[in-house]
Amino acid sequence: MFVRVGDINLFYEEAGQTEDSLVLLHGLGMNCELWRSQVEVFSKEIRTIAVDLRGFGKSSKPNKAGAYAIDSLAEDIAGLIEALSLKNCHLLGTSMGGFVAQSLALNYPSLLKSLILCHTASEMSIPKKVLEERIIALSELSMTEYGKIVCKQACSEHASGELKEWVISMIEKNDKSIYTKVLTEGLRDFNVTATLNRIRLPTLVITGKEDRVLPAENGRKIAKLIPDCRIKEIAGVGHLGYAEKPEMFNGHVLEFLKNH
Repeated sequence: MFVRVGDINLFYEEAGQTEDSLVLLHGLGMNCELWRSQVEVFSKEIRTIAVDLRGFGKSSKPNKAGAYAIDSLAEDIAGLIEALSLKNCHLLGTSMGGFVAQSLALNYPSLLKSLILCHTASEMSIPKKVLEERIIALSELSMTEYGKIVCKQACSEHASGELKEWVISMIEKNDKSIYTKVLTEGLRDFNVTATLNRIRLPTLVITGKEDRVLPAENGRKIAKLIPDCRIKEIAGVGHLGYAEKPEMFNGHVLEFLKNH
């Protein structure tokens, strides 16, 4: 299904019919398929909406300068929440989706009931030199080859071959120019560390003990800065805890939602 927000068409999938709602935001290079192990489980307890952020999946892919600033992506989700008349809305974002979720919580707190931040950070913790090297590599490689690099970084050593192939298959579907724009316009300068203490929403942080993309200390930092925050660390997973250990991940989320 699609919803029009400004000049952007956002694609989303939903299941469940409760008054409360849960919006799921994927990470860089992914799409709403990312939540294949979550939507069916969560929707038994709560109306669940998985969104393709602008630039990804079936959503609009604008080319204008500045289109992929994190605040712009957050504005899209605020518009979706209002357009779908979502009440008692809980927001879950992973990785870059966690950046978007933090921006939305800071700029549109009245739209949200709680916040769940997974495998994310309050600022781009990858050194700029490393990020620039990745941008150069992206320009020189096919999306399939680049997907293999992403997969190696994101998956733990325990990840199955099927999971790795699935991650690569999602990355290779991306438009290289849009992916590059998101890296340069959206992620490179993201930093909300100084303002996180303004978030007054009940918050859950979930980290992966073996996360090599945004290591667990980033989540611990967030948990210290947001006043009403608790943290769960999942052992034996990398940057994709929801896919590597979905039962444990889902359990943490549902327990939090039950209490909020």
